[in-house]
Amino acid sequence: MERKLVGVLFAIFGPIFWAVAAAATPAGTVIGVSGSCTDHGHVLSRGDAVQIGHTLDVPADGNLTLQMADGSVISVAPGSSMTVASYNYGGSGRHVRLSLTQGLLRAQVSSVTGPSTFDVSTAAGTAAVASASADWFIRTQTGLAQAGVLAGKIDLTSTATGESVSIPAHWGTRLEAGRSPVPPRNWTQAEFEEVTHSTQ
Repeated sequence: MERKLVGVLFAIFGPIFWAVAAAATPAGTVIGVSGSCTDHGHVLSRGDAVQIGHTLDVPADGNLTLQMADGSVISVAPGSSMTVASYNYGGSGRHVRLSLTQGLLRAQVSSVTGPSTFDVSTAAGTAAVASASADWFIRTQTGLAQAGVLAGKIDLTSTATGESVSIPAHWGTRLEAGRSPVPPRNWTQAEFEEVTHSTQ
């Protein structure tokens, strides 16, 4: 009788327990911060956890670096706002979606075992990692998104037209809202140095 009761209770509360545990697992941890970077108004410090659904705001004089649960590193530049829309990493692989409302970020995406998606969405379109690992940048401002790749490959897709372009290492492109992405071109060293400096 006691075993049956335990079994019934586990059947009822087990899924709730695991759902709560999953929700409590942070998507990432702050490993670098300068300026008054905030998470829903809370000023962030090194070691703070970042959860799914959280929006991170970086002021004009700040920088923020996150170590994600899968080992990837996200560096958010001054004047940026990013939301962790979804973050699922475990036995079923990796499925990540970040939303960049404004500003610039660098995503150093590590390789993982199993299926993987790693996307960053903007108002103009979405950039998705198309290789096992990648080191890349995406910037958004009103009506425009830009993306550049240091290593690996990403795909940039227009929200309006659904058209995509693939961006290989050392190349970049731009996407205007309502249009298809411009064909990629080889970015100059100065262009990469500008976005690298902004996200250090």
